[in-house]
Amino acid sequence: MWHVTDSMRRVRTLALAVAILSPLPLAAGPRVRHVKWEDLPMVTGRTVRISLPGCDVTGKAGMVESDALWIDVRKTSNRNACPKGRLRVPREKLHSLEMQTKGKFFRVGASALAGMLVVPLGYAAGTYGVDRCDFWSSYCPHGHSAGGVLAAVGISAAGITGAYFAGNALDTRWTVIEIEP
Repeated sequence: MWHVTDSMRRVRTLALAVAILSPLPLAAGPRVRHVKWEDLPMVTGRTVRISLPGCDVTGKAGMVESDALWIDVRKTSNRNACPKGRLRVPREKLHSLEMQTKGKFFRVGASALAGMLVVPLGYAAGTYGVDRCDFWSSYCPHGHSAGGVLAAVGISAAGITGAYFAGNALDTRWTVIEIEP
């Protein structure tokens, strides 16, 4: 039989582990890859950031030609110099770029952790907070109301969704690609 103190110790240990391990991905420096122009098609279809004379652009990398890279610009720092839409970046102006990569560790981990923590919280809010039933037993003398069920499902879904998006932000990485001559 679990006691409340055992549960509190487990939660405290888990919170301490998360607090210690959470800065690790932020401490890692940017990854750098050295690539020849012939190997540059690896960025095709990926989100890239490029600094050009007069502007910085972010967009999807398109076709790589022998003398240029095509980009579908979605964000730009200077609309006059580099407007949104298709942009041809000549080979002689492109020395490095950043490519976005994504993992799935934090999305999966945060969603699972939120499920373990938020679902019981949602159940407690629905059972005790809305229905005024005993939290520790599943018996409710006057029955569970639709409001209690809606509160439990809503709190659980909101917590898991928020954790997924937080994990998504942690999973996004930028790899610097330096183009060798």
